[in-house]
Order: sequence, then C-alpha cells, then structure tokens
Amino acid sequence: MITLPSLSNQPSRRVPISEAMQVAQQLQAQGDVAGAEKIYKLILEADPNHGDGIFYLGMILCQSKRFDEAFTLLKRAVKVHPNVFEFHYNLGLIYESNNHFAQALECYRRAVELEPSGNAHSNLAKNLTDSGQLTEAIEFAREAIKRLPHNQRAIPHNNLGSALTLRGELEQGLENYKLAIAIDVENAFMHSNYLLASNYVAHADLTSAFEEHKKFGDKFESFIAKLYENPLAAQAKKLQRARTDHKPRIGYVSPDFYGHAVGQFIEPILATHDKTKFELVCYSDNQYTDDSTVRMKTLVSNWRQVNAMNDEDLAHMIQTDGIDILVDLAGHTALNRMGVFIRKPAPIQVTWIGYPNTTGLSTMDYRITDALADPVGAADALHTEKLLRLPECFSCFQAPKKSPDVGPLPALHNGFITIGSFNNFAKITPHVMGVWIDIMNRVPGSRLLLKNRSLDNPRLKELILGELCKHGADAKRVELRSPSMTTFEHLNCYNMLDIALDSFPYNGTTTTCEALWMGVPVVTLAGRNHVSRVGVSQMTNLGLHELIARDTNDYVNIAVALANDVPRLTALRGGLRERLKNSPLMNVTRFTKNLEEAYQVIWKKYLSETSA
Repeated sequence: MITLPSLSNQPSRRVPISEAMQVAQQLQAQGDVAGAEKIYKLILEADPNHGDGIFYLGMILCQSKRFDEAFTLLKRAVKVHPNVFEFHYNLGLIYESNNHFAQALECYRRAVELEPSGNAHSNLAKNLTDSGQLTEAIEFAREAIKRLPHNQRAIPHNNLGSALTLRGELEQGLENYKLAIAIDVENAFMHSNYLLASNYVAHADLTSAFEEHKKFGDKFESFIAKLYENPLAAQAKKLQRARTDHKPRIGYVSPDFYGHAVGQFIEPILATHDKTKFELVCYSDNQYTDDSTVRMKTLVSNWRQVNAMNDEDLAHMIQTDGIDILVDLAGHTALNRMGVFIRKPAPIQVTWIGYPNTTGLSTMDYRITDALADPVGAADALHTEKLLRLPECFSCFQAPKKSPDVGPLPALHNGFITIGSFNNFAKITPHVMGVWIDIMNRVPGSRLLLKNRSLDNPRLKELILGELCKHGADAKRVELRSPSMTTFEHLNCYNMLDIALDSFPYNGTTTTCEALWMGVPVVTLAGRNHVSRVGVSQMTNLGLHELIARDTNDYVNIAVALANDVPRLTALRGGLRERLKNSPLMNVTRFTKNLEEAYQVIWKKYLSETSA
C-alpha cells in the first residue's frame, strides 16, 4: 500500500500499488507529467523492484529530456525484469532516438528473442542495415513483412529496400521501395530512398528518371500546400526586401557535418569563405559528432543544432534568421530536409554536393555543378533547378591532415597487378562485376581487391564471392577486405592497389579522390548524366583524359593497357599526389572564390528582379 497525494476532488488516501499505477498512467496520459512522476516515485519507494514503476518513470524522464536519469532507470528495468518484451523494445526505441545505435541493436535483438513482433523485427532490420550487417537485415525485414498486416508493411519494405540496395541487389531493392511508397503515399523519406536508389540503374531512361523526381516535387509540394494556407515564400520575399543593403547571409543545411564524405568537402569551404563578404549559418541535422564537427563549429559564427526540430519549425527559424541563400547539402540522401526546402523559407535556394541529380522541387532555384559533370544542353532539360556551373569543378577535395605516404607500386614486389574498388556495393552491380572480372581475366595473374564497410560480415563475404565467381572470377584471386578502424588505416589500404576501377553508372567521388591522393590511377567510364560523369570532371581537371572510357569495351582496354605498362603505373604512382595538390580539385582558395562569385551573381539577379 502507498499513500496517494490529494488529487482533484479526492483527498489523500491509502491504495494498493496496482491502483496507484493506474492513477499514475492516467495522469501521464492526461499530460500531468509532474503528478505522474510523483506517484511513480512513491511506488518505487514502496517496491524498488516494481518493473512497470521503474520503466514508466524512466519514460517520463525521457519525455522531460532528463536522459541520463532516464537511461539509468530503463537499464535497471530490463536488468530487474529481463524477460519483458515491452521493456527491451521501448528501451531500443529510446536508444535509437538518442543516437545510441549499438545499444538499440542489442535491445531489439533481445526483444525479438522474447516475442516475434513484426515491429521489433523491422526495427532490428533497420539497425542491422545501418551497421552494415546486410544479410541479417534482409532476413529480419522479410520476417517483419510476414508478421505485419499489409497496411503496416511500409517500414519493413523500406528497410528491406535499403539493405538489398546496399548489397547490390538493386532490382529487388527498388521493388521494395515502390511497395513501401504504395502503402505510405505521404512518406517523403521513403520516396527519397527510392529516388536515391534509382541513380544506380544502368542504362536508365534519363527522361523517365527526371519525371520520377518531378513527381516527388509535385506530390509533396501539393501535400504541404494543402496543410498550410500561406506558404512562407511570400513572407520571406517581403522580409528580404528590407535587408538588401546587407552582405548576403548563406545558410548551409546538412545532416553530414562530421567525417562523412559531404563533411570532408564542405569543411575547407567553410574555412575559406570570405566572412567580410558573407555571413554564414550552419543548420546541423547531425546524428553523429566527431572531431570534424568540432572544427566546423569554429569556422562559422552561427551554428544551429536542428535535428530535434520538425520541418515547419526549422523553416520558420531559417526565415527568422534572414537567410538570403539557403544551400541544401543532402538532396534525397538520408535525413534530408526536402520538407524545409518545399516551404521556401529563403528567397534563393540551392542544392549542392550531397546528391548527383535534380531534387525535383519547383522551389529549388539552382543546382551547383560544372560543365563536365553536366554538359550544357541536355542536362538542363533534366532539372527543375537552373544549373549553376562553376568554372572548373563542382567540388574541392581536402586530404586528411594525417595521411600515409604513397608507397611503391605494389606490382613491383608482388609480381602481379592488383585492381580494385573501395566503393559501396550499391554501386557495384552484377554488370560492373562482370566488366571487372573481364579485366582481371585479361591480365594474367592479376588480383581483385574490394573493400567497404559491409565486408566485416562473413556471410556477406561469402555471397559476394559467390556472385563474383558466377561471373568467372577465380576465388583465389579475389580479396574482400573488411573496413578499417581509422582513416589513416583506410588510406593505407590504397597502397595495396595498382589500379582503381571507378563504379558505373554511379561513379565514386570521395573514393576517387582518396585513390588519386594515394597515387593510384582511376579508370572511369563517361556516362550521360552527373552521377556517371563525376569521374570525367575529376580526370579532366587532372589532365588525365586517357583514363576516361567511352564505353565498357574502352574501359576494359584502358585498364588492361595500364596493367601491362608497369613503367607508366610507376610514373603515375610517383606523381599523382602532387598533380592532385596542384589541380583545381584541391585549390580550395580558387574554388571558394568561384563559388562566392556564383552566389554573388544569383543574389544580384534576385535583387534586380525583386526591385523591378
């Protein structure tokens, strides 16, 4: 028995713990968090091991954002009562929402052991995918689909689509994304996942791909227009007219302000921006924080951590901040903010770096690129944005401060040529595998080395090796290397490669720059759109036109000829790092000046149009 405090018209009274629990839960449901918290604490004074009391008090503390206290209680709940499904499952949800992904994964594993819940299977699948355990993720996602009714299958279909795509099973991945979208038609993130995956399709119909992106814009712009009578755009324009005499205020929006590829490209720009001409604001949606994040925070005077904000609130913040040019660094990649850009909180909106295609939004004014990645003419018709072409290249690479030295050509001491790629498996389709095996088979004794974060899973290694062997690979000549623990170790693995092979149609970007930095030439295949022409831009800016193939036959011939020319490989090895350093790809001062001039052009254009 415990003594309840007086509540409403009821005086203080003695009641059994079970009745006190009911009262506390009722107060919690009514929003009286403080009242519920008092009663849960009284229950735990009477019975310190009362599982529901411990758990629900922990949940209330989470609601109040007192996370340290909450996690202490919730962990105690599962320790005292280790066989209660709800405790493990809900603790997993809370861990995940607070970016404790490894702990969430373990909670979901235990929850699935205790009860075959479809939702627990689905959440486990997502976390397995995020940690690169793709084979298991696929199994649990499929099990979730079996266990849930049709109208609840959107999330597991989406999770299955992600795992299959990352494992290189693109056709099945796209099919599952379509199923997810058909069930949950208003889920923008699932639709974005589908669009992102569509960039991996070989020989895609570019007009159809553009129309798919435009459908996204039309659909979600229409949804938001129905929800909100007055879009922010008109008000934003009025606000901006009052401050045209100020230097332009640039807002960068990204979930990747950390050691992510996008973070590596944007950090040197933030450092080099002319702060006397521009004001900078970063809107960070990061789930992760690392040394790169800490450095980037020091480079701008205004840093907003916004991952807890919904799209509407973030749009209002951006508008209140008086942003003139709002720059999207995510496109349709994970954790994007397309919902913010649809609301048009800034008079000029630009997309750059994070996504190799149009966003499909009518509210996105420009997309930053170059004339090599997006040639003038055909590319313009495949974008809802105006293409803003920088003079040389569309991005600038910053090498890690601590990099290993470029080693000698591996073939000189191995006695054989090693070709390979460190791109993720979503980019390595069966067709790409077949072309790479053809190269290997035409270079006697050569080896193929593949490395990415998914290869720490032995079962996936077996599957990938089996797929390679289907295309004619000799298993003894293939190495599938697990991910490295540090960037230094990762870069040092390039010292095992003689020739890097670019993926197609989805080219590498960071991996190509890393290979070149480590003295490894990259053979690339020129495609028809940005995603398949990044390599063209990079090799052209390095003056290495001879490494750009016209078609797959040319690609094979270039790689084979290079493999048979050890003196050429040796010369490239010795000079590529300096060549890269002295190229537009690493001239951050010149690149940032070009970018700022582009910003000034579109800002002046806007001012002239609005003052007319």
